[in-house]
Amino acid sequence: MHEMAVAENILALAEEELARLHLSRLEAIRVEYGALAGIVPEALRFGFEAVVKGTAHEGVRLELVCLPLRLRCAFCKTSFGGEGQEALYQPCPGCGEEFGHSVEQGKELILSRIEAS
Repeated sequence: MHEMAVAENILALAEEELARLHLSRLEAIRVEYGALAGIVPEALRFGFEAVVKGTAHEGVRLELVCLPLRLRCAFCKTSFGGEGQEALYQPCPGCGEEFGHSVEQGKELILSRIEAS
């Protein structure tokens, strides 16, 4: 379960930011992940709860936001996408081309917001 390692890294990044700002307790963290990032939200939530258990951050609110897949057609340059990985296999709505699309959004894993005290 690689989500445990991801949870540990998210906590480490958040703690670095807390130290920089001279704060001590996390209240909420928002993580945005792309549809192709390989994140299983339930597993990440479970892993995060496990790594904060028994720490000053226990009970922190974890907000997970899945970013939709956005592709660009290599032929007509139309941007399009969808919610899940199945969007990878749809033809371009502009020209009908089925192959050669580049991923503009969908691989991200972003720690986008930290609330702390």
